[in-house]
Amino acid sequence: MAAGSAIQIPSRLPLLLTHEGVLLPGSTMRTSVDSPRNMQLVRSRLLKGTSLRSTIIGVIPNTSDPTSDCDDLPSLHRIGTAALAVQVVGSNWPKPHYTLLVTGLCRFQILQLLKEKPYPVAEVEQLDRLEQFTNQHKSEEELGELSEQFYKYAVQILDAVRLEERFKMTIPLLVRQIEGLKLLQKTRKPKQDDDKRVVAIRPSRRISHIPSTTEDEEEEEDHDDVVMLEKKIRTSSMSEQALKVCLKEIKRLKKMPQSMPEYALTRNYLELMVELPWNKSTKDRLEIRAARILLDNDHYAMEKLKKRVLEYLAVRQLKNNLKGPILCFVGPPGVGKTSVGRSIAKTLGREFHRIALGGVCDQSDIRGHRRTYVGSMPGRIINGLKTVGVNNPVFLLDEVDKLGKSLQGDPAAALLEVLDPEQNHSFTDHYLNVAFDLSQVLFIATANTTATIPPALLDRMEIIQVPGYTQEEKIEIAHRHLIPKQLEQHGLTPQQIQIPQVTTLDIITRYTREAGVRSLDRKLGAICRAVAVKVAEGQHKETKPDRAEVGEEDCKEHVTEDTKTESISDTADLALPPEMPILIDFHALKDILGPPMYEMEVTSSFVSA
Repeated sequence: MAAGSAIQIPSRLPLLLTHEGVLLPGSTMRTSVDSPRNMQLVRSRLLKGTSLRSTIIGVIPNTSDPTSDCDDLPSLHRIGTAALAVQVVGSNWPKPHYTLLVTGLCRFQILQLLKEKPYPVAEVEQLDRLEQFTNQHKSEEELGELSEQFYKYAVQILDAVRLEERFKMTIPLLVRQIEGLKLLQKTRKPKQDDDKRVVAIRPSRRISHIPSTTEDEEEEEDHDDVVMLEKKIRTSSMSEQALKVCLKEIKRLKKMPQSMPEYALTRNYLELMVELPWNKSTKDRLEIRAARILLDNDHYAMEKLKKRVLEYLAVRQLKNNLKGPILCFVGPPGVGKTSVGRSIAKTLGREFHRIALGGVCDQSDIRGHRRTYVGSMPGRIINGLKTVGVNNPVFLLDEVDKLGKSLQGDPAAALLEVLDPEQNHSFTDHYLNVAFDLSQVLFIATANTTATIPPALLDRMEIIQVPGYTQEEKIEIAHRHLIPKQLEQHGLTPQQIQIPQVTTLDIITRYTREAGVRSLDRKLGAICRAVAVKVAEGQHKETKPDRAEVGEEDCKEHVTEDTKTESISDTADLALPPEMPILIDFHALKDILGPPMYEMEVTSSFVSA
């Protein structure tokens, strides 16, 4: 097809496979190369070549190079573009790759694939004259620059060999671009007319008005944001009272100059009102059996708490519009009051949010500040609803017995409205100044004692006592939850460490006499750290042949034997390879945790049993 006087491309071309964009003749494209065959093409052809002919390559669009050199090539696109490599830049970050700057020369058709490795080479047939695309076809150059936007159409244009087909595909794209430019000019015409009117009335300010185009653009953007905000307000599902307040505020915002401090305050208020979940809620999971299994897996004992949660689920099945109860878990530290609240949220399939009330002495933390203050913000209840994005979460009011009083008010008194099912359907935050429905929220409060809780607040909550654990319950909790958690945190496996129940009982009675299990958890963590040191040392030591032949039972007998047991920190016998378990007995406890803090006062009936 090419004339004799036209410049000819080589009949054999190395192929660069691209999937990011389309290179059209006469256009320039920058592409990244990081696949094996394309990298080998750059190294062997472009970096080592010495002639101009070696910089001509064939760019195949819509074809991705396999990530491995061993994989077969995919089916190649039939039409490609011969390109001149103008620039090659290499980099090692974030991984080794080259960036190529290539310029399209003309199109070609693949006749036969000659070889695939180390990079594909094909026999090609030139389809265009090079002179055609240097002077005449400016429209395709423009489309080459917009190849990312019109990728699908550009591939079709590349495949069209006849000039008539190319014009049929190109003209609709150009018409669409012209219509877009006309629409853009129409939207800017009123602004230009306003500028002329201002210049005509006040010609003395003409010079100062010209450089303020950026300010005009910012005003336009802000005006568009206000319009979008108004649309969000009108389409939101907020109450009628809140909608009236927001529409009134949006009218004031439109008339207000941006330089006023109140502009930002009003805009923040409206954005918060739009983001609040007025009618958005999650669907509860009300299956009693699944809830019982989930609660039993998460927590041992606590039968009273589990029974109350299952009762709530059963009543919800019978009555959908049940108001959320106000529960208060009272018990000593470390018995799992906070973690039970998290498990209840998981059981119900609700969002969970924890509000720490310990040391809070300002009622504004609960009910928010009025918007007359600088830096005013909503209270923790409204902030929590904004965070979870639904109006029926589980709110955990942690340490409600440690609220304080100050000159800023009494936060315990502010909680009276929140924790009253007869009043919280119209809770009014000082910042919002609009009623918000909290009746679907499940409030769970935790406290160590009821002595410091005001009587009025205590009367609004359903008190559930959470007693301390017995020794048998602590042993079960340790072996079901604490020991697996500590092994996972310290990178150990049950094949590397064994903590029998007798050792756990010794830790409970001699080292940690408490109602909860926090100290027990810390002691188990200390044991795991000591064992991790020995396991790490054993991995770097060469094991002797006779040590590998020693049976596991003989090793256990050697460790548990009182007369031969030595300190874990001193003896070399306990620096075992990871596959040999380290048995923790009373002597090992003494070396790791030190001498017992308490004398044994309980009978050994549990041990004998």
